[in-house]
Amino acid sequence: MIQLNPRVNNPAVGTFYVLLSAIFFSLGGFMIKIVPWQSLSVSGVRSIFALITLLLYMKLIHHPFRLNPSVIFGGICSASMSITFVCATKMTSAANAIILQFTHPVFLILILWIFYHKRPDKRAILTCIIALIGIVCFFFDKITSGGMLGNLLAIISGLSYAIMFQMKKMKGGDFESSLVISYILAFFIGLPTAVHETIHTPSIWLVIVLLGTVQTGLATICLSRGLDAVSPVTAALTSGIEPILNPVLAAIICGETIGPMSIAGGVLVIGSVLAYSLSQIKRPVSAG
Repeated sequence: MIQLNPRVNNPAVGTFYVLLSAIFFSLGGFMIKIVPWQSLSVSGVRSIFALITLLLYMKLIHHPFRLNPSVIFGGICSASMSITFVCATKMTSAANAIILQFTHPVFLILILWIFYHKRPDKRAILTCIIALIGIVCFFFDKITSGGMLGNLLAIISGLSYAIMFQMKKMKGGDFESSLVISYILAFFIGLPTAVHETIHTPSIWLVIVLLGTVQTGLATICLSRGLDAVSPVTAALTSGIEPILNPVLAAIICGETIGPMSIAGGVLVIGSVLAYSLSQIKRPVSAG
């Protein structure tokens, strides 16, 4: 029988899990694009397979389901992150969607400042300003109204993702239980459109199953295990591969391109976030 420790304590192993989760998450861009269904349908149906994967994992590590206000709040935020990201990927380019979602460390800085009264230092403020300039760049490219809405939804997804990173630190929070609620919510929200989808082929269903089991289910499991052993800042730095790998795969498989202003914005967002995350990791060393 497979034995799996409930928690990861080794930082190196935790970093590996976060890296693995970023690779799995990065598959979402092109996979979502090639499924000819509505956004809510994709999000809802993939959640069934993600839920099955998660429940099997929880059974394997003997993790009980918990229910309290913090868990419910985390579930709502996780569902919001998932649904808005799928919608954004359908409406705008995969590159725009993932890079704008990658603003989550900036939102995390603001959340800690506003709600936890943890005043940001000069590096954090500079990061927010540069990332904000980068975000504005995305809206200067020639995009349709749908693309504009997609960009806005990607930013909302980034905000929800920031809260998701804090779920393990919330009083009464339980990451896995929040994900269970998230997948159930996403399924019922997507059900009304999913039942009206008319295109069903083995290849489409294969992609949907992979979206649920690997791109969502295994990705969030790996992220959960990684966050047991590394800080959210370290996780943000390690997951920096996702906004790079995601659009590369979408370009190779779907032939997507990204506008010059979006490229400039992407450099500012990814560069500022990674530089800030790296400075946070190095700071304890310089202080000692």
